[in-house]
Amino acid sequence: MKKLLSIALLLTLFTATYAQKSIDALFSRYSGKDGFVTLTLSGNLLKLACQLDNDNEKNALPAEITEIRILAQEDEGLDVENFLDLVSRETSLKDYEEFMSVKESHQDIKMLVRTEGDRFKEFLLIGGGDDNFVIQIKGDMTYKEARKLSSDIKKDHGTNLSDTIID
Repeated sequence: MKKLLSIALLLTLFTATYAQKSIDALFSRYSGKDGFVTLTLSGNLLKLACQLDNDNEKNALPAEITEIRILAQEDEGLDVENFLDLVSRETSLKDYEEFMSVKESHQDIKMLVRTEGDRFKEFLLIGGGDDNFVIQIKGDMTYKEARKLSSDIKKDHGTNLSDTIID
């Protein structure tokens, strides 16, 4: 029984690590390339921003965010594979739950979440089509914080995420 439990635990850790490496590989593949923008915000900078704006009740950003990474295709003229298709094919998403999905004729957006117990550990917001982007938010969030963040992002189909983070 212990052997079976150990194997299950190792498989779970391997799958989570594989998914993380695949997202990291996507960022590595396009980071610094012409036509793409990458942005990484550390947890310390985010905590500072929250403290400076602590009297703003509209702030949707949970306090325990450890990192936000954004990868976006800036040059629409580049012939690049749909990021949503790419992530779906190259990443094991079995540890993620679909939190939101938006489908339009030339744009698909999915928000995926990874949880541990009753805490949210990672959000992936992936857009494919006219606008290719990946937004990864890592941290430790309650259900209420995650729901508020998701709701604020959903308002404008994720297009004003910077306003959600900074407001």
